[in-house]
Amino acid sequence: MTKKITKIIILVILSAVILFEVGYIINRNILNDNTSNSTIEITPEPIPVVGKDDENDVAKEKSKIIVIDPGHGKPSSLMSDEEKQSSGWVQNRDGDWGEWRHYKSGSATENCEGSGCNGRVPPNGACWYPIANGDRSKESDINIRNAMAAKRHLEAMGYTVRMTRNSNNENPSITKRLSYCYPNNDMTKSPDARLFISIHSNASGGEVRGVAYISAKEPYDQAWITADYSKLSNDLGSLCTKQIDEMSSLSIYGNGEITWEPELITFCKSPVPCGYLEIGFFDNSSDFAILNSENEIIGEGIAKGVDEFCKTH
Repeated sequence: MTKKITKIIILVILSAVILFEVGYIINRNILNDNTSNSTIEITPEPIPVVGKDDENDVAKEKSKIIVIDPGHGKPSSLMSDEEKQSSGWVQNRDGDWGEWRHYKSGSATENCEGSGCNGRVPPNGACWYPIANGDRSKESDINIRNAMAAKRHLEAMGYTVRMTRNSNNENPSITKRLSYCYPNNDMTKSPDARLFISIHSNASGGEVRGVAYISAKEPYDQAWITADYSKLSNDLGSLCTKQIDEMSSLSIYGNGEITWEPELITFCKSPVPCGYLEIGFFDNSSDFAILNSENEIIGEGIAKGVDEFCKTH
């Protein structure tokens, strides 16, 4: 046998051995992979919820809408009948201008006209609220300056603010003011505002001083309110009062809560929690000086109270 043939035979044998080893290794790996795969649990990817982000955006937007109402406005004696009508005031059967204190129970558009409501009225009062009850002299200007300052601070915090009036030449009815709680003032829709802040100043003969909120108390039965409407309204009023007291030169009136006016028309018609603030006594010379010089501070106090409420409720 020649050396050349011997080399060929050796190469063939080596090739066979290599092929056998490679086949064995591949077969073993396949078996191992199959065994391993039998114990692997595959966790599917979560399926995204369509529209969830949109829903969250709507909720966030709603929570950021605050309605600020500078109480009172242009005296009714200076308003024409056409102006009263366009401002949301109506005439009763006697021809007197005003509005109804309540809606029909469960409604937010149908006035009670003296029946079908919770019947919450002031002592010796009635379901009718005369337009002249809202006439003030000094208070209108104080209220709008405090309200505009609160608006600036709330907007700086990222809130959307709707004002019920922007000048002292306006006097919308309470119903008209509350329409700002709804998208485009459309009261047939669901309210999209988070809160309604009613800003006022008090008077009591010149001797009394301080800031307080008027507290709500059941029964209220207008549409859209929740079972904790009174508690939420009072928490809001209390937080704003506390912040105004801490930040401004105004003191607290009593314990900061006025409990004897739960039948206010604003409480009886608001579709969202309502903070009703009585900021200082404008007929007290000390309070009056503060009200004329600390509007920015008072407005910041209101804004901080609103912000604290929104973050904790």
